[in-house]
Amino acid sequence: MKYIYSLLILIIMSSKSWAGCNEVSSQCLVIDSDKESFESCEIAICANMSEYLVNVTLENGGRIFMRDDSQTQVINVNDSKGVTSSPPTDKSNLTCYAIADMSVTYCIKDSVL
Repeated sequence: MKYIYSLLILIIMSSKSWAGCNEVSSQCLVIDSDKESFESCEIAICANMSEYLVNVTLENGGRIFMRDDSQTQVINVNDSKGVTSSPPTDKSNLTCYAIADMSVTYCIKDSVL
């Protein structure tokens, strides 16, 4: 019985076991060819002690996927390599992700992330 309790404690204390996910609906900023508009988006965020995942689906079909851990960060925007980008100066409360060529940028409210 002592070994079963030890195994249970090991599983409970594992960094992968301390995880949580949340899904929210929000308004995301879309910047396409210097035109700005807000549209509905669904945001799923999951995190544990060593990894952070964000998956965003916009009403127009656009997508953001971001995975960050202690060693790497992966960003995909519309299934292409993505980058973080600076938000417009009048919207500093946003976190933005863009396709690497900066042709399309999607921004999420910091309060959601």
